[in-house]
Amino acid sequence: MAPRPPLSARVRAVEVLREVLERGGRATAELAQASRGLSREDGDLLREIVLGVLRQRDRLDAELSSASRVALTRLTPDLREILEVALYQVRHLDRVPAYAAVDEAVAHAKARGGSGAAGLVNAVLRNLLRQPPPPSGEGTGATALALLYSHPEFLVRRWLDCFGEETTRRILEADNAHSGLDLMTNTRRTDRARLAAALEADGISTEPSLLSPLALTVLAGNPLRSRLFAAGHFTVQDAASQALPLLLPPGETLVDLAAAPGGKSFSAVLHGRARRAFALDRSVARLNLLRENRVRLGIFEVVPAAGDVLAAPLPPGGFERVLFDAPCSGTGTLRKNPEIRYRVTPESIARLARAQEEGLAAAADLLAPGGFLLYSTCSLEEEENEGVVARVLARRPEIEPAAIAVSGELAPCVSGNRFRILPAGANDGFTAHLLHRVTG
Repeated sequence: MAPRPPLSARVRAVEVLREVLERGGRATAELAQASRGLSREDGDLLREIVLGVLRQRDRLDAELSSASRVALTRLTPDLREILEVALYQVRHLDRVPAYAAVDEAVAHAKARGGSGAAGLVNAVLRNLLRQPPPPSGEGTGATALALLYSHPEFLVRRWLDCFGEETTRRILEADNAHSGLDLMTNTRRTDRARLAAALEADGISTEPSLLSPLALTVLAGNPLRSRLFAAGHFTVQDAASQALPLLLPPGETLVDLAAAPGGKSFSAVLHGRARRAFALDRSVARLNLLRENRVRLGIFEVVPAAGDVLAAPLPPGGFERVLFDAPCSGTGTLRKNPEIRYRVTPESIARLARAQEEGLAAAADLLAPGGFLLYSTCSLEEEENEGVVARVLARRPEIEPAAIAVSGELAPCVSGNRFRILPAGANDGFTAHLLHRVTG
């Protein structure tokens, strides 16, 4: 039997979308797996198509539905994704000729479902090619914005109530923008300026971020293929995320709960917010990744340990600094994790908020008198942030809000003991609260 030819990036994109949308996979993990064996150019195309379809899916489906005689939900396996991948290329990728996208979609449909499937795909796409694309940027109100930006309507509605239309539209636009990589400089190996110059010599263009003194934002090139990554000169972490430990007053020892893969622990040590960090996580796989990062970076002051904030046998009142980056809905990270928008519900947010409250109360029990606790999420939802903090403060009279003291680009994001940065072209969205245990 002749060897099977390698799958193209566009065919692999359909497989990745099926794994993400039908089987609950994470887009970043599935893309890493599917990119193996592809050239850099094809790997970039695969990533662009998958993330682009996920960010634009509702709008793509609305256009496809207008030209299909069969409801998209009734199509045989893969046909919906084949149509979405092809239409995304036609509408959003200038480098892919429309005829090439359609021809490959038809061939793929025939291989998956026979001549009938190929005929349907051909008819739908040829029909849409004869029509102008739908207007962009039009519409107001939750329903129109939800379709325009492919977001859950309930989420858009609550953001409109909380932030107003102008800010909500900026969030939605940021969520659908291309997501680059942010790097955190490992000052044990180099400094930010030298790292930028060394990356430039490797063909990787960067610019310094204003959010963190150690952050570089990648403009072009793949830093993970650079010798500098293997040598531990940097790690990958969102600029706003690596800035979160700057909200903590400096201390001797930090316990980082739900820490893996360790970015905030490493950031706390590198930024001088802790001399030593105990990094706890209950996921063995993620702890193994933390251990690998620890060795690669040479930051052995970060000590990994298996544990759960609700079950770990940690001494109450034994830590002067505690960081609890709680598992959350992730509504501040829809740019990098676009599949979240198809999974988040009001019920899941409420369920997470209950778990976060128990976790934060347990984290507060670990604080020594006079100690500080930073509670953070990558969520924009009040239930997971202000609501959780208010309920825990009501249960723990010895815990009080503590004013956050920062300067520069971070200062406008602070209001009293709350830090909030909204999604933008250069960062994800995060919310954090600083708490303090009174002495005595």
